Amino acid sequence: MPVYSDQEKHRLDTVNQLFEGPAEFDRLAIFDEQAIWWNGLPHIGDPPGETEHKGIAAIARLMAGSQDSSNLDRGVDAYDLTQTSFEDVILLADSDYVVRQHTQRSKTLSGRDYCNVYCFVIKFNSANKITYITEHWNTWYANKFLLDNWQLEPAHPSDA
Repeated sequence: MPVYSDQEKHRLDTVNQLFEGPAEFDRLAIFDEQAIWWNGLPHIGDPPGETEHKGIAAIARLMAGSQDSSNLDRGVDAYDLTQTSFEDVILLADSDYVVRQHTQRSKTLSGRDYCNVYCFVIKFNSANKITYITEHWNTWYANKFLLDNWQLEPAHPSDA
């Protein structure tokens, strides 16, 4: 079992709060103003096409996107963070970095069960603020499940 410094313990706790803290926990307060969250799907966030979400405002939009049901009619689903649980959590710290891997289970905004494994590499600055996150997961699965989510219906030739 690793022996962590007080600073590393604080950073481990901060990362746990980011994912599993109560709803009233101010997640944006743990980020540096110029922080970047890299997310491998360029369809997530605002503007579309970006994978690096730079600054608090962009990170807030990225995190809020998981609660946005306005895109369901365009085949874009998201998971409901109020209906999310984590298991198989692995958490490691080394100086300025924390790595967290977990299995996430959620209900989507359309009511489907979603499960995927995520791994985050998180860098902190000397003020214990997050400066960079890289988010890794099965992007093919997430893309097909969340972003290519069309309710297909066969043709109805007898209705013509």
